[in-house]
Amino acid sequence: MSQTDFRQNYDLMPQASMTLDRDLVFKNANQAYCRAVRRKREDLIGEYMFTAFPDTEERIAPVLEAFQKALTGRTTRMQNVAYQLQLPSGRIEDRLWDIENQPLYSKTGEVIGMVQFCEDVTEREALRLERDLVSAELAHRVRNMMAVVQSVAEHTGQTSATIDEFLQGFSGRLMSMSRSFSALSNADWKGLDLDAVLKTELEPYLAHESERIKLEGSKFNLSVKSTKDASMIFHELVTNASKYGFLTVPDGRLEVSWQFDGKQLIVIWNEFGLEGLKPPERTGFGFQMMDMFPNLGFEKHFAPDGIKLSASIPAEIAAGQMVFTHAEV
Repeated sequence: MSQTDFRQNYDLMPQASMTLDRDLVFKNANQAYCRAVRRKREDLIGEYMFTAFPDTEERIAPVLEAFQKALTGRTTRMQNVAYQLQLPSGRIEDRLWDIENQPLYSKTGEVIGMVQFCEDVTEREALRLERDLVSAELAHRVRNMMAVVQSVAEHTGQTSATIDEFLQGFSGRLMSMSRSFSALSNADWKGLDLDAVLKTELEPYLAHESERIKLEGSKFNLSVKSTKDASMIFHELVTNASKYGFLTVPDGRLEVSWQFDGKQLIVIWNEFGLEGLKPPERTGFGFQMMDMFPNLGFEKHFAPDGIKLSASIPAEIAAGQMVFTHAEV
């Protein structure tokens, strides 16, 4: 191959590459390199490497050491090397390269410089970091989920008189958690609207019992944690309503309302239509669970015609992105 052919092939090769002499002055740079660094070849040739690409002494030092090793005849490789790229707009952007520095020999075998092959891996590293963050977040959520499942199992066991009662209660609670996680996943883990959480738990009864159920309040977007907590709480309330509350009598009714006063989200759950309702002799799982949330202000009242519940939680804990419109069923 003639020297002209070699230079043409070098210039057209897809991998970015440049050559420096022993003084680390640019002798050549192919098209791929010039595109990567947003420079013209004629502006690079004859320029000292760290004048063309100035940086801090701390970041230059390891690169300079690798160059000096290449000039002694050793091939050096570096990963995720940061350098500053000046865009046409004048903005400075940090990029990451994987580089390989090879000694460049004369015909007599003397090292007269070095050739560098490089690859911009900025986007690849960003994707890797994002993957690692997602993996870490997933592991964190799985650990939290396992802790919640364990807690639910323990408390369900404490409030269950028989194995069948335990299995029924535990299975229902797991299904509620599963619905909540599926809905959060579909919403890209941004939290759900309060009325959507309520409707999800009341869904089995909304179709044919909708005239007995009234939901009213401003549209309020919950945080991710509050979405999961609210799903569990509403599941317990709906379960109790189907066993002992308004769903057990033909004229039973439910009214749920909520309002945001600027500091607190306040939710009212009122059941009507019962006769002679008395407080339970033992505290069930639902009320035990509500006591487990330290930021939840909770009051309950057992009236003869139904249970009246009020819950409040600070907005900075309850709220995701808030949008206020009117929602009523």
